[in-house]
Amino acid sequence: MNKIIVSSIRGNAGKTSIIAGITSSIKNKKFAYAKPLGDRLIYRRKKSWDYDASLMVNLLGREAEFETRHEKITLGFDHSKLRYMFDEEGIKKALSVIVDDIGGSNDVLFIESGRDLTSGTYLNLDAISMAKYIDGKLVIVVSGDSDAILDDIKFIKKYILTSDINFAGVIINKVNDEDAFNNTYVPVIKEMGIEILGIIPYKDQLTYFTIEFLAEKLLARVLAGEENFKNVVKNIIIGAMSTADPSKNPLFSSPALNRENQLMITAGDRGDMILAALERDTIGIILTNDIVPPQNIVSRAKERGVPLLLVAMDTFKTAKTIDDMEALLTKNDTEKMQTLSQMIEKYTKIKEFLK
Repeated sequence: MNKIIVSSIRGNAGKTSIIAGITSSIKNKKFAYAKPLGDRLIYRRKKSWDYDASLMVNLLGREAEFETRHEKITLGFDHSKLRYMFDEEGIKKALSVIVDDIGGSNDVLFIESGRDLTSGTYLNLDAISMAKYIDGKLVIVVSGDSDAILDDIKFIKKYILTSDINFAGVIINKVNDEDAFNNTYVPVIKEMGIEILGIIPYKDQLTYFTIEFLAEKLLARVLAGEENFKNVVKNIIIGAMSTADPSKNPLFSSPALNRENQLMITAGDRGDMILAALERDTIGIILTNDIVPPQNIVSRAKERGVPLLLVAMDTFKTAKTIDDMEALLTKNDTEKMQTLSQMIEKYTKIKEFLK
């Protein structure tokens, strides 16, 4: 069995998405997944799950198999509790159980680290320690601008290549200009002696949210349009300006501000804005300040199948929350999964690596 520890120098590098893309694109192998140090706590069926672990179990179609073993897939979240439960030998034994029980007879066991390379170091659950304890191969995902990528890879050369672990290489993710990067930076990275397992370009569509995702993350009350929750949000406008005729508002009349898959955020008492948005190609409306619009507006939204989400926050805070939100992969993101699978196939050497 191949035991692969996947980590990153920085957070939000795309570790889980890459693992999901690999398991989706390679059909002739059986995969298992674990994330010993949880960092995205959710509650599922009255149990504490890590979001990424829950997602991967669903994507692998192994819910029934792994549901009763969730405490082995993720050992815990709270550092103080984990320090009390496990000393170094206890962590080694727990990881050995993950390999034997969760990995079992699978061809590949992916173990994802916490947020970054240092997460869990005090608990002996950092990526380097885990790679040593289970004799696994360490793969590091790097992303960011070119300077950040070079800094991270230089760090790997200085501190990872000189350690006594099986370092397999890097996957460079979210590269904005693939040709320029290949011509300018790849030769420098190869001179450092770093194995490049893949260079994956940045894709806008992987950063988009569905209406369903926003509703869940914003804890929104759904007033209408739940049948179109799979709509993908590509552009967001804020409906806050006053005008005698909302249809002539620049938010609607300017071509630059009337774009594909557009979501509006506006206060629930702005009936003029809401009605104008409902007559346009608006795929969803978030109503702020916990104000329910008049029934005729809700009825119109239901007729047109436009999702109306009601939140307690004001318009500015709602917009800021969405702007800061990470576009996490969900089990229903079929388009994203297809994109990830195709990108793994086209831009990486993972198939050869896993032979």
